[in-house]
Amino acid sequence: MKYISALLLGCCMIVAQQLQAQVTVTGQLTDKDNKLLVLPYASIINKTTGKRAYSDQGGFYRITASSRDMIVFTFVGYKPDSIVVQQSSGTETHNVELQVEGRVLRSVEVTAHYTPYQLDSIARRDQYGFILDKVNKPLAGDNTPQGFGLTFSPITRFSRREKQKREFKKNFEKAEQERYVDSRYTPVLVSQVTGLKGDTLLQFMHDVRPDYETMRMMRHEDLLYWITDKYRAWKKQ
Repeated sequence: MKYISALLLGCCMIVAQQLQAQVTVTGQLTDKDNKLLVLPYASIINKTTGKRAYSDQGGFYRITASSRDMIVFTFVGYKPDSIVVQQSSGTETHNVELQVEGRVLRSVEVTAHYTPYQLDSIARRDQYGFILDKVNKPLAGDNTPQGFGLTFSPITRFSRREKQKREFKKNFEKAEQERYVDSRYTPVLVSQVTGLKGDTLLQFMHDVRPDYETMRMMRHEDLLYWITDKYRAWKKQ
């Protein structure tokens, strides 16, 4: 009987130690250049354990980890960032500021099946499919019951989440369109056509940029002529 009691006590101590080893990593994700812009539905991954979480509508996140675990933060249209957990127990707070991705991307390289843009797009679609696959639902109308100037209807609270989801879908689509343009309208290609280099090249690409619809309709040969015509006009200004 004493042996069983000692064994149970030992198991309890091991479980308690394991629970104590868990750290709750929490904080808020915001835009680095505009700290008032929060990032909802950002992906938070514990690379050590594979555990995943997502930030809420206010950009706040929470994920469990152990000391020395690496936590990676990603959000569509932004550069990823990471932190390493320092504590061995309790709560560790990290407010993370993500930076918008630049538009200087690698050249288009065609593989047997997909371009780098297509591979990245597939990966992003897989990562955020849990939001993008949700059907948009009707928003609450103006007849929602109210009292004392405050809205109490759960339908209205649902509508806020629905608006946030729609906003994310719109931003995701816009970011995908920008990436598609970047994948074809590259510094390497523009430099080959115009002969521009360095800051002058970047200035030209900033001043002259095809929109998504135009880029979708243009074949590669048409794009070369388009860049040439735009460069001639740009030089005259």
